[in-house]
Amino acid sequence: MMPPSADVEEARREAGLQPNQPARERFAHAWRLTTRYFVSEDWKVAWALLIAYCAISFGGVYTFILSNHWQREFFDSIEQRQSSLFVTLIMTFLMIAALQVGVVLANNLVSWTLSIRWRNWLTNWYMDRWFARDRFYEIERLRLIDNPDQRIAEDIKNFTLVTQGNSLVGIAVGLVGSLISAVSFGYILLQTSGPLVIPVAGYRVSLPGGDLIWFAIFYVLFGSVVITWIGKPFIRRRMREQHYEADFRTNLIHVRRNGEQIAFSRTQDMERAGLKGSFANIRRNWYRLMWANIGLSAGSSIYERVMGVIPLFLTVPKFFAGQISFGQVMASRDAFTQFSSSLSYFVQVYPGLAQQIANINRLKALDDSIDHERPRGIAFRPGEAGEGIAIDVENLELRRPNGQPLLSLEEWKVRDGERWVIEGSSGAGKTTLLRAIAGLWPDGAGSVAMTRHGTAMLVPQRLYLPLGSLKDAVCFPDRAEEHDDATVAALLEKVRLGTHVAEMHELRVWQDELSPGEQQRVALARILLQRPTLLVLDEATSALDADNAAHFYETVRAAMPGSTIVSVVHNEKLAAYHTHRLLMQDRRAIKSKIEKKA
Repeated sequence: MMPPSADVEEARREAGLQPNQPARERFAHAWRLTTRYFVSEDWKVAWALLIAYCAISFGGVYTFILSNHWQREFFDSIEQRQSSLFVTLIMTFLMIAALQVGVVLANNLVSWTLSIRWRNWLTNWYMDRWFARDRFYEIERLRLIDNPDQRIAEDIKNFTLVTQGNSLVGIAVGLVGSLISAVSFGYILLQTSGPLVIPVAGYRVSLPGGDLIWFAIFYVLFGSVVITWIGKPFIRRRMREQHYEADFRTNLIHVRRNGEQIAFSRTQDMERAGLKGSFANIRRNWYRLMWANIGLSAGSSIYERVMGVIPLFLTVPKFFAGQISFGQVMASRDAFTQFSSSLSYFVQVYPGLAQQIANINRLKALDDSIDHERPRGIAFRPGEAGEGIAIDVENLELRRPNGQPLLSLEEWKVRDGERWVIEGSSGAGKTTLLRAIAGLWPDGAGSVAMTRHGTAMLVPQRLYLPLGSLKDAVCFPDRAEEHDDATVAALLEKVRLGTHVAEMHELRVWQDELSPGEQQRVALARILLQRPTLLVLDEATSALDADNAAHFYETVRAAMPGSTIVSVVHNEKLAAYHTHRLLMQDRRAIKSKIEKKA
């Protein structure tokens, strides 16, 4: 099961435990999110595509007007049996149809191009911020939000998807097009509308315009209020759907990545129960979303169908009275539908708008978590240690994220060439101390200054192996092309992985292919390739047998005799490869020098 997000403000909003931010702040964020791409370095292409998209959308409105005029002429010619106009009208129809098809094709070309360029830029912008200042690590460490990966992959995709007209840009352009359409078809309705007279206090008040226009306005206002009320639960249900789907997908990935451990421990039933529980959240929310969608769909469907018959009730009596032609009846029906659709644009785009609001809210949470700054208690000063000192720790107080004290270390200086072993019981804070040395642990007080010379490498207990070849894994973080095959092959032989030399260029998931002990020997190969002046090891030999663990330290000492080493170990025999000891007990650190045995 996925652990819940931390008890922070935005997480509580997403869970429905706290009201959303004021609408003004949400709108301001949506505006910045939408306009940021159009003022970026790609602004020329962005605006060119946007202008083209607007022009094509307005061209679509124009084709509807042409079609309405053609419909009136066509039905009038049928009513009057003007056979001589039939071929001409058919040719006119084919030209209008070809124009409509061209508008659709051009709309697809421009909208798809705009969507992928916009998504590409916004995705890169979010990824740059996500990786900056180790925010990706801090968000997971503090559990600020759930599934930031899904927000970057899916929510940005849906937000920039102009192709379906549901993005904010598509909705805004559609709104302008609807206003133009409303004016155009409103003018057509005036030609067949009669005056609308309302009795008020014994007087007959004639409203400006025609009855068809006023009935359309009243109907749209009524429908908009009803649809908004019906669709009110839809946004919250959609947000929860995205949240639960992402959790379920993450749990499935967790099982896939840890399949061997699950099989060994025979905990399939437990994992299956966890996945079923995760999917149960999806199922429960799905039924609620289903009923919300049924209500919204039913309201929209009834609204659209009633819209098609209202003009007939108003125009057919005029046709029977000989006031208008049959072509005008059909044209008025089409114009009334288009006019009402233009005015009821909000009703039509409400489902898409609800989806966009959900996307924007989730991206707002991602923005807040990236920008979230917790006060840094531990001052990290890389390159500021004194001459001849690799690590300089002063008045260090390590605390857990909840403020609970973990370790106190008044002073600790690691001089160049010294080799320190850190020992202590599990949970004493050994790994946390190494995180503070790397600048990844801000909770506490004091300062950590690092060497101003050379390079540093931190090797965790669980090694990161990038996707790719075994050579890629050995050369990381360098590119494989920067090192020749002979060098890498010699290193594999030296760390006792010679059986994999022939497979060095094969693309595999080496994280799953290699055992934990083999992965730690890959770490040794990396060390020998990079040769850092400061090496920090966090139980880097925990998966190795005694012989290979000793070989690890002997190889490092022989290859880099002048390097500074700080390592966490639980095997007392490995302490002999160090010159100093830092023993952690009772939230204190005791420093001592290791005497060499005769």
